[in-house]
Amino acid sequence: MADRVRISDLDFVYISYKEPNKEENWADLLNKVPWAKRVDGVKGFDSAHKAAAEIAETDFFISVDGDNVIDESFLLETLDWKKTDPKAVHRWRGKNNVNGLVYGNGGLVGWPKQTCLTMKTHENADREENRLDFCWGVPHENLHNCYSTTIINADKYQAFTAGYREGVKMSLNKGKPIDPHSFTKSVWPQNLKILLTWMTVGADVENGKFAMFGARMGCYQTILETQDKNFNISDLDGMREVLLNYIEEDDIDADLRTYGESLRQRLDLPVAEYSEADSRFYRFVMPEHRNRGVQDREYK
Repeated sequence: MADRVRISDLDFVYISYKEPNKEENWADLLNKVPWAKRVDGVKGFDSAHKAAAEIAETDFFISVDGDNVIDESFLLETLDWKKTDPKAVHRWRGKNNVNGLVYGNGGLVGWPKQTCLTMKTHENADREENRLDFCWGVPHENLHNCYSTTIINADKYQAFTAGYREGVKMSLNKGKPIDPHSFTKSVWPQNLKILLTWMTVGADVENGKFAMFGARMGCYQTILETQDKNFNISDLDGMREVLLNYIEEDDIDADLRTYGESLRQRLDLPVAEYSEADSRFYRFVMPEHRNRGVQDREYK
């Protein structure tokens, strides 16, 4: 691999499954990256990414999720392999369109082709912590810059699934649930802030309350319900059934209040009940994310 490579010389692979906005986002990507390739409908996160690696023709390629819209400024960047490990997964931040969070969830990902082909995660995991995400079993470079927006609210099921998955992941420590008796003291502080934001912000956005509900339920079931610790958040098809089984007569406001009160009482979580105006105000006063170098790490 050359010492430097232009982003515009890399393959982009769009990985879509059943996202309700996947065709719209694919058209947007093709307009910006006409050479993009696509993997569609492959079940399983690990399998889908391996399929992407197989059709990529460059040793390092960029994956774009089916709910993601990229910023064209990314195409102007150049990677210098003296700054980061070329064999590690490079994860840039994404901006969430419901709650305004800017972090690694949903962002663009750079994959060394060989690393992607040989990893064992999610449905193909050989270790417990690798079933839930790529981050614990695959070398990562977590990077500061944000080059995309993740659009998670095209329907209520998409919003709920996004919230639920983050509610589970932010409540774990290397794939294991955090002790409920010391949850607020044991969870990584940044994860706690992200979790609470998912639970609280978005009432003013279409289907945003379902993302908030998903995050509350995901945390609650992970930490407080002991009968099932499988956390099969890789089963995207099953997420629809989870929502249908738990929501009370399609009264999302009542469900939000119920789970919010339980989390406040049982985990001492400061979950707020924001109105639409509160959510708009919160996003308005959030510090603006400013990009630095394309390979600057998330935390120094």
